[in-house]
Amino acid sequence: MVGVIFSTELEAGMIMERLERKENQSIQGKTFHTGILNNMAVTVCICGVGKANAAHGAALLIEGFKPDFVYNIGVGGAYPSSGLNIGDVVIAEKEIYGDEGLLSKDGFHPMSEILDIQNEFSTHIPEQLKNHKNKGTFVTVSTCTGTLDKGREIGKRFNAVCENMEGAAIAQICGLSGIQVTEIRGISNIIEDRTAAPLNKADILKAAENVQRFFLEDSK
Repeated sequence: MVGVIFSTELEAGMIMERLERKENQSIQGKTFHTGILNNMAVTVCICGVGKANAAHGAALLIEGFKPDFVYNIGVGGAYPSSGLNIGDVVIAEKEIYGDEGLLSKDGFHPMSEILDIQNEFSTHIPEQLKNHKNKGTFVTVSTCTGTLDKGREIGKRFNAVCENMEGAAIAQICGLSGIQVTEIRGISNIIEDRTAAPLNKADILKAAENVQRFFLEDSK
């Protein structure tokens, strides 16, 4: 059985439409959809936004449904140096907690540096996806980056292409259980100077549809 984790229902709409023999249940506030997708048994978890929700959802998925493998699918913001465009699909080579650590006068120090706590987590790229052109390091943050200067700084610090709010937590929990996780995201925005206004919904939908379509082709 394959587990698939999304943070929101919006990002999972195409998968939900194609999931056959679907059964739904709620566990501790998280929604799980089980069924058949491309002749494969699948459990979809809608975990909610952020690291805590992601870790909680991944733990419930692993404990309650015993997946052999996990996909983390969704949208993310591209760092300015990535060369990515809105709607591009990108695969994580590894995940990093980007803002857990110490911010001092001489810069940011990750937890791995100040307390010898693991800050990076490996992700799995299936053989059939290894030639996909868009791959790189993903960064998981609690606060989305909303300035061009900060986007350039974080992208350079971690040599990263994409940021999100769940990936490292899911990779960490799956790793503790010995389960491989593949993370694939559609680019919903390029990090720039922005206000608190929501992102363009059409861009989010384009990114979400592109990454789901990519996943559906991969899982055939």
